[in-house]
Amino acid sequence: MGEPTGVGRYVIELCRRLDRLLPKAHFFVYAPSALSLPVCSERWSARIEQSWMARNLNRGLWLVSRAGSLCRRDRLDVFWGAVTLLPALGPRVRAVSTLYDLNHKMVPSTMLARDLWGRRLLFGQSLARADEILAISHGTAAKLHSAYGFTAAGVVQPGTSEEFTPQTRDKVEACLARYRLKTPYLLAVGTREPRKNFDLLVESFLQMNTEGLIPAHTLVLAGSRGWKDRRLCGLLERGASRGVVVLGYLDQKDLPALYTGADALICPSLYEGFGMPALEARACGTRVIASDIPELREAGGDETVYITPNRAGIREGILAVVNGGAAAKARAGSLPTWEEGAEVLAKVLTGGSGCNAR
Repeated sequence: MGEPTGVGRYVIELCRRLDRLLPKAHFFVYAPSALSLPVCSERWSARIEQSWMARNLNRGLWLVSRAGSLCRRDRLDVFWGAVTLLPALGPRVRAVSTLYDLNHKMVPSTMLARDLWGRRLLFGQSLARADEILAISHGTAAKLHSAYGFTAAGVVQPGTSEEFTPQTRDKVEACLARYRLKTPYLLAVGTREPRKNFDLLVESFLQMNTEGLIPAHTLVLAGSRGWKDRRLCGLLERGASRGVVVLGYLDQKDLPALYTGADALICPSLYEGFGMPALEARACGTRVIASDIPELREAGGDETVYITPNRAGIREGILAVVNGGAAAKARAGSLPTWEEGAEVLAKVLTGGSGCNAR
């Protein structure tokens, strides 16, 4: 298994809390290949595909075509489609699907062809199979209703783990030394794929640097390499000697210090289902610059500097922070928590009864 990104972290955090909320439940995790369980307990079991041919299927196709037979052997009461897609489960199994985004509707050109067509073929079918659908933001719930006519049973927003708090100066300095960074810097976090709009961010940063607007700042990109990134790779090569630093995937334990040390987190995305980095940065007391879309407003709150995700908007947002005119820092008490989200999820999974769902 690769490193967990946003969806993976979301599922892991909620599973850990579901384990506490449903102490009599037995949990089965279905996957085409070996994985680490989110909770180490005799009540958690992995069900791994045994057919070598099936293990080579696309994960979404495997889930809808193969997982159902594994589920039937375990006589499930409830199935949580933690990656939206659902297999055929039969009438006695309660099926709940979590919706993260509608990339294939909102920004189809940013997706790889195989992923786009997979979504188009399987997405609507899975939604129709669900007894209940959950969304990770109110914006995503609204788009679900507009695009498909389904009403979400609830919204389970991402929360922030306890480590996401303002870090001490010593911890920040130790983290920056480990990655050979220095202040001041601007930070962007996410997989380097077109929807994140990092190519325009890098281009704008380099132009501002050339104009002498931010001569002392570096731009730090943290996150795995994605797809459709040829132009971005070229910009990163040219920017390597001009203040652009690419860190790649970071362990979650390093993110709080990296957020805390930054002048601002920048999220110039064309579209998001929510925007976990914006929420995490706020929890660390870091200012946020984000695209003015409903989903990022939920993650960014009132303290964020909202921009149009174009060259002029990115420039204005950066200058607002660098020149000291940005909004106030986050109020930690106003942030959603994993516990709140897990309570909503548990209620929907059990049909509101608190039964011993599996």
